Amino acid sequence: MASSGTSKTHAPNAELLLFNESMPMADLDGRAGFRSECPPDKKVKVDDLFRFKRRAGDYSVSIVALLLALFFLFFFFTETGWQSRKLPDGIAGYLAHQMGLVELEGRVTRFGRILKQSWVIPMLCLLLLIPAAAWNCWNARAVHRWRQRFLLPTNARYEWSQYVAALEYAAYFIVYTLAVPVLGYLLSTMILGTFLTYRLGYRSGRWILISMATSFVIVLIFRSGLQIKTPLNIWAYDQLPTALRAFMLTYF
Repeated sequence: MASSGTSKTHAPNAELLLFNESMPMADLDGRAGFRSECPPDKKVKVDDLFRFKRRAGDYSVSIVALLLALFFLFFFFTETGWQSRKLPDGIAGYLAHQMGLVELEGRVTRFGRILKQSWVIPMLCLLLLIPAAAWNCWNARAVHRWRQRFLLPTNARYEWSQYVAALEYAAYFIVYTLAVPVLGYLLSTMILGTFLTYRLGYRSGRWILISMATSFVIVLIFRSGLQIKTPLNIWAYDQLPTALRAFMLTYF
């Protein structure tokens, strides 16, 4: 009688189980259906993919971004040559001539000639980067104080962990650049492409073959077709016969 009673009553925490009963195959007539803990898929709107939302650690990341922008500004004058640059007396006329607006002493005016100087593009980037970083930091501080007021989490551990995790792939690229002078562009590219595919979770034989074929096609396009320059002295190619070494250095 006890066993028949327990088969008809559910446990108090039955909703926490994947099945209707503690023994999923106890009901052989099919009345006990499968109950999944995975939430149903939701429709993804395109607008949601580009929606900006501040997270708990956004203020800390914004401070670091502002400090980087100020760091670039601090070394702008020394790295671009402005520290030792001698400007003419008529600075207004000089700038107007550089912009292609006026002529000076019979010299031909070319519109936009100032863009050819090495300091112009970095300066334009700083004119956009510094105000944007400052404005972003100001708004992030306001959201941070609002979260503190309502006792919401402000820990930046998750955000920084994502940045640290991205350094793993930067390390892979550094190892790849160091491997090219040793193994050559062909072998290094095929090893990197196959390894990254395996690292991202595509570990079946089919995906390994696809990654190897894709890496080989990349080498054919960039090295054999476009003749992208590679180191002249490659250790692996130096071990080959002279004719084969010249062929590998030319096409692979």
